[in-house]
Order: sequence, then C-alpha cells, then structure tokens
Amino acid sequence: MTGQAGKKGILRSMIEQTEFILVIMIVVMCILLSQLNEGFFTSANFRSMSRGFAIEGFTLIGMCFLLITGTFDISVASVMAMAGYVFTSLAVAGLNAWLALPVAILVGWAIGSCNGFIITRLRVNAFIATLATMTIVRGVVLSISQGNPIRLATAEFGQFSSAAIGGVPVMFILLILTVAVLDFMLRKVRWFRQLYFIGGNENSAELTGINVARMRFVLFGVIGALAALSGSLSSSRLEASVPNAYVGTEMKLMVACVIGGCSLNGGRGTLLGAALGLAFLFLLDNGMIMMGIDIYWFQGILGVFLIGVILVNTVSAGSFGRRGRGLGKSRQG
Repeated sequence: MTGQAGKKGILRSMIEQTEFILVIMIVVMCILLSQLNEGFFTSANFRSMSRGFAIEGFTLIGMCFLLITGTFDISVASVMAMAGYVFTSLAVAGLNAWLALPVAILVGWAIGSCNGFIITRLRVNAFIATLATMTIVRGVVLSISQGNPIRLATAEFGQFSSAAIGGVPVMFILLILTVAVLDFMLRKVRWFRQLYFIGGNENSAELTGINVARMRFVLFGVIGALAALSGSLSSSRLEASVPNAYVGTEMKLMVACVIGGCSLNGGRGTLLGAALGLAFLFLLDNGMIMMGIDIYWFQGILGVFLIGVILVNTVSAGSFGRRGRGLGKSRQG
C-alpha cells in the first residue's frame, strides 16, 4: 500500500509539473502532424524549425529572466531589426562578419541598457519605457533603410546559420546547451535564485540586501544583447536585413514563457518550461503552414493562449490562497 501511495504521489507531482505537461503536448502534436502531413518527419523540416527555434530561443532566455523578476521588455523585436540591419550593413561595407557580429550585439546591449536605466533609475513603468524604445528603434531603422531590405548572399555571412554538425544546426546545439546550463543555475545557484525572490516580493528582496535595481539593469542589457544576437542570426539565415521584420515576436516569446509556467506577476517559471512553450508554439505554427491554414491566424491563437493561461494561473492562485486560508483556520481551531 505504501509503495502504491508513493507511486501515486510521484505521478501526481509529475502531472502538476508544467514541463511534464508540455512534453506530453509536444509529443501528441508531433504524432498528429505526422499523421496529417508526410513531410513533417523530414530532416529538411526539422532543420528549418530548429534554426527558427534557435534564433528566437536566445531572446527567450532574457525574456524568461525578466518575467521571473516581475517585468518584461516589448522592444526586443525592434532591437532584432536594428541589430540585423547593423550586422548586414557592416558586412556589406566590407567588415569581416565575425567582427560585425559583436558590434551588432553591442548595439543591442546599449539599447537594452538604456531601457534598464530608464526603468530602474528614472522609475518609468516597464511597459511605457519599452513601448517607447520599441517605437523609436523601429522608426530609426525604417528611416535609415527607407524600409528597403539589404541583401548579402555570401558564404561568410551565411555560415552563422548554415553551420551544422551531423546535420544539426550549430546554433541550435549552442542554444540547447545554454538553456540546459542556465536552467540548472536558475534552480541551484544563489545569484539566479534571487530573481525569484525579486519577482515574489520586491520590497522584501531589497530589505534582505539584494540590489534589485542593479539586477534588473543587468537583465535589460542582457536581453538587448540576446535580441541583437537573434536579429543577426536571422539576417544570416535570410541572407538579408529586413527592417520591418519580427513584428509580434515579443508577444510570441511572452506567450511561450507564460505557457511554460512563468507568471506576469513574477516569482515563477523555469527556462526549461519557457523553451518547451516556445517549441510547442513552433510546432503549432509549422502545422498550420503544412495544413495550408492562413498564417495570420497564428497571432490570434497566441492571444487566445495568453488569455487562457492567465485565467488558469489566476484560478490556480485563487484556489491555492483559499486552500491556505482554510488550512490556517483548521489549525487555529
């Protein structure tokens, strides 16, 4: 009886884990898509998905960290466009692509740091600050380029996205390794654990000596650099810089994080869950394309997912609070 109870407890704890549920959903999605379209389980399709996943996955890391601390950045798509333009322009001008990449990343870090300064030092609301940055950066890149893409189809420029080991894109391998290491650090390393404390109760975190403003400032710089890396990798994949691209990417990343267990109020979530949430959205997107469904419906589906997950989180939090109050009353009695 004790063994059966233990097994039931393990099964219940697995079901309650967001990551476990997402893995089941991804497996079911893969099975359905393979039945609906024979082209799903092909190396070409998975290479394409893994490259796209890696490009957005690097920015997802920064978004997940920010959400855990109770804030977010909606300017990442504009930063991706700006960095992609800088990266491509420098390469077209003759600068070695390996030197152009860190310059583009530095531009992204500078934009993210500006966001961090405005939010942490000037005390401007994160939504307002990053919305303003999103508008400014997008306006600047569109003005400079006049909305025209810059094309560069050379082996050196394309190697960042085309490089592969055993048919698996190198940037996908690097992303998986990065996510694995950082997810472990979020669970075990004290500095990263402080992010949850900040998101759970910012005032208490400050009273314990955590420099909340400095940590958020660092994270905004990090997400800016990661968004620049994503934009540069995307330009390498497309062999072009597209100034009006990536619109809506910030929403997709936020939805992926929330699906993966993050809360918009902070204090919750894991990087593994966020990555699995993004993988699920990529499978959904890929399936819609293969079934010939208008891709513009995808944005509407993202909104539905976001509302649904927020409602589930709200109900769960409410039931948890009621359960906690009931437990307290029973103990008093």
